[in-house]
Amino acid sequence: MFIKSEQKKLAYQMLVFDEVVNKGSFTLAAHSLGHTKSAVSLYITQLETALDTRLLTRSTRTLNLTPSGELLVKRSEQLVNLLSDTLQDLDTYNNEPAGRIAITAPHAFETNLITPIIANLCDEYKKLTPELIYTDERLDLLSNQLDLAISVGPQKDSNYKAVLIGKLDSVLVASPKYIAKATEITSENLNIQSLVVLPWQTDSIINGLKDENLIFDSNTLIKMNTSTSAINSIKCGLGIGLLPSVFIKEELALGQLQRVLPEYSGQQRDVYAVHSYQNKLPVLLRKFINELKRKFINQMVVNT
Repeated sequence: MFIKSEQKKLAYQMLVFDEVVNKGSFTLAAHSLGHTKSAVSLYITQLETALDTRLLTRSTRTLNLTPSGELLVKRSEQLVNLLSDTLQDLDTYNNEPAGRIAITAPHAFETNLITPIIANLCDEYKKLTPELIYTDERLDLLSNQLDLAISVGPQKDSNYKAVLIGKLDSVLVASPKYIAKATEITSENLNIQSLVVLPWQTDSIINGLKDENLIFDSNTLIKMNTSTSAINSIKCGLGIGLLPSVFIKEELALGQLQRVLPEYSGQQRDVYAVHSYQNKLPVLLRKFINELKRKFINQMVVNT
């Protein structure tokens, strides 16, 4: 356990570490921070010594994160964001965010993710007027007068900025009702089970622990057009679904849904927050994005 003086040093060392990772080199980080290259190197060495783990592997031209480094860089980014938010909060103390904030997101993000975050922001900033558009279509920001769009999967080339929020994993789930009435569910007989499928899941690959892949397909396909309708259909016992765990965290905890074939999982998809701001994001949108990132990080930790 760190004593207080060590914690103070650790915080700044983490900030230096974050800058090294973002810049991709000790030299560029040193220039950005106003340090010498040797000073930056010393900070990283001290951090690795304090944590008793290697964070970076270094070659003449590249820096690569170790598994410990991958974990710490997420926390370092949170620390930087916290400091930035704190400074912006102080800067905007007398100019409280107010008025319309317009966000679009897929239907599945509504219940457990977007709406609770917006509700908390409205508690903090009483003059906010949120406008939330839930649709699985990708709406253009400018033509729809939107501040932010939550988007899943590869992004089209555009002048918009895309901030990586996290990754959607996908797990196979069914209701206790379906499991009770179905024959034993195995990888060999998945193709004769009733499967609840979404438009983008046609012939989806399901990866096994030993590089044994399955195709998410069956003679009995129950087609849904939104993740929300798929979740409700699976809860009602219509079939097996392939769903991101972040959307069904509560249902899994309550036992309304159960994992089947837990050794298999769907391919991960990136989630982005897309905006049109060319310079720094307003503090309100930064807070929203950071809170959404936190929910994805917490989900990742739970699944691990």
